[in-house]
Amino acid sequence: MVELIIFTGVTGGGKTLAMQCFEESGYQVTDNIPVAVADEYFNIIEKEPNKYKKVALTVSLFNAKETFELALKHKSFETKFVGITCSEAVLNERFRLTRKLHPRQVEGLSLDQCIKEDLAEIRKLRDYFGFFIDTTKLSKNEFRNVIFDTCLENRHKFTVSFYSFGYKISVPQDIETVFDVRLLPNPYWVPELKNKNGFDKEVIDYVLSAPETKEYLKNIIKYLDFYLEELKKNDRNHASIGIACSGGQHRSVVIANYLCEYYSKKYVTNVSHKDLPRKPEEK
Repeated sequence: MVELIIFTGVTGGGKTLAMQCFEESGYQVTDNIPVAVADEYFNIIEKEPNKYKKVALTVSLFNAKETFELALKHKSFETKFVGITCSEAVLNERFRLTRKLHPRQVEGLSLDQCIKEDLAEIRKLRDYFGFFIDTTKLSKNEFRNVIFDTCLENRHKFTVSFYSFGYKISVPQDIETVFDVRLLPNPYWVPELKNKNGFDKEVIDYVLSAPETKEYLKNIIKYLDFYLEELKKNDRNHASIGIACSGGQHRSVVIANYLCEYYSKKYVTNVSHKDLPRKPEEK
């Protein structure tokens, strides 16, 4: 059985870094394969499965659907499709900082047009992806960890990714289920807690000690116990769970960390705090 990973995503989203992770894990990597030669390439792989045991390739967003469907015709492949996206604002900032052109700018499009078209195209492909990763708020190290935890070293284990975020800031594109924790007591309105965050013990104690939190967690866990096992029964190997509050600083961080720790006893888990400012050395 050949392990085939096909990546696509918005330009600037992080495909290059993802492919480096696969190279480090012993995959034969091909970048930006043309759809015109994709089927011939798959035939070669199928004829020599001992030589091509682990293969990863990237394809253009605009050729992805056809390439995906060609790959699915090859029943001897264990095929996974991975999509990488990012917010429009962050993509603009990345291009500004690197001073690189978007490949389609040579066709006469503006950078804004290129980015908008990329984002529109990846939304059309959403149902194809086994993994859909939003790199908007991920540092390079965090992104690498997500790749390794979901697609690589733990690819045969069920992985649960928890994301905290604030509704008034952004809603991540790569989450499947969201729990709204705004009904819990808000440390923001406690003067001595306002400028702290969900990693501070005082905030953790304040949130977790509330009767509302205890009841809410009991019900979240009851649902997730059912939901995650159903995903496994349906041959899914990854779940993305969002925990949302108003600003993404206090309640959502506490609850996401709590659930990550709770489910780490049963699954591979990781947690990312999309709207919590990073320390300078983590940027």
